[in-house]
Amino acid sequence: MAIPSHHQLPSRIEWIDIAKAYGIIAIVLGHILSHTPVSHFLYWWHIPLFFILSGIFVKPLNNVHDWQKFFNHRIKPELELYIGMGILLIGLYTVIHHKNQMFLQNHLVDLIYGGRTLNFYTSPFWFINAYILTIIVLTIIISLISSRTMLVLLVTGGLLLGASYSQVSWVHINGFAMIPWSADTVLITLFYSYIGYTLFHANRNWIQDPKAISGIIIIATTLILIHLNGGFTFRLSLKSHLIQSSLPKAVALILIPTSLALGVMVCALITSKLPFKFGLPLIGRHTLAIMYGHKLFLDICGLVGIKNPVIILLIGVGAPLFTAITIQRISHLTNSLAYGLNNNFR
Repeated sequence: MAIPSHHQLPSRIEWIDIAKAYGIIAIVLGHILSHTPVSHFLYWWHIPLFFILSGIFVKPLNNVHDWQKFFNHRIKPELELYIGMGILLIGLYTVIHHKNQMFLQNHLVDLIYGGRTLNFYTSPFWFINAYILTIIVLTIIISLISSRTMLVLLVTGGLLLGASYSQVSWVHINGFAMIPWSADTVLITLFYSYIGYTLFHANRNWIQDPKAISGIIIIATTLILIHLNGGFTFRLSLKSHLIQSSLPKAVALILIPTSLALGVMVCALITSKLPFKFGLPLIGRHTLAIMYGHKLFLDICGLVGIKNPVIILLIGVGAPLFTAITIQRISHLTNSLAYGLNNNFR
């Protein structure tokens, strides 16, 4: 996903964890400051960032055993967590907001439809849909197609197609113009994941080259300055398939999110060199928990009357993080106790 779970990585790469932390903080802040210029800017890059990062960890698969391992270790756990967290959060929303059984049943069915039907506490779940589909499609095409030229043409063609329309207006589910799991979003997200794959597949350390760092910072800063001076307009919401720009849409989709996401990755790399990292690596290791849980805690903040955006952000990020760490420690303690009891009875 986009957000690879921490157990899926062969080793921790700190700047990647920090980049993920910046991304998830931007997502939470974007939901707090929704429909503001700040949120519009954050939407330019936070979701594309996660897809670029996800592509770093994709690799071609050569045989049936590799595919079985890929499904069992990467796809199946994501599906199980998606279903489990979906049932939990929809149940919590039903209880907290005093909804009836019909509301519960309808929104449980929405987990099957996915995409734009996912709302309330599950509104970020569309990302999980897109992540799973994108990783599967990217793995298939890089496994079947060895020609880089063909791959570039394929993913770029997909992006051009995705940029050519506003929404899937010919299919409606529960009142939303979409297909199940908003699968057509993959036309765009696949491009970003392939960017991550092709840029970092051979050499993950190229981004540490001073020339690369300087070039990325210059391009990203220039784009921001041009926008601030009225040079172009751009709005992006991948969940809603909303793409608005004074530039050609395909050009905007290729240039702006990619440049800014790489800029954030450079900032993460620089942050990793600092003596104080403000807990960002820890946040980056638990982005999935924050992605799933932050809407619950944002809603609770609203219900109890907390209005300060900084406090809400701290709760929106910190509460799911604390919950995830607590569950992990309890699980570790339980496993340790079970292991000790088994040894004592041998």
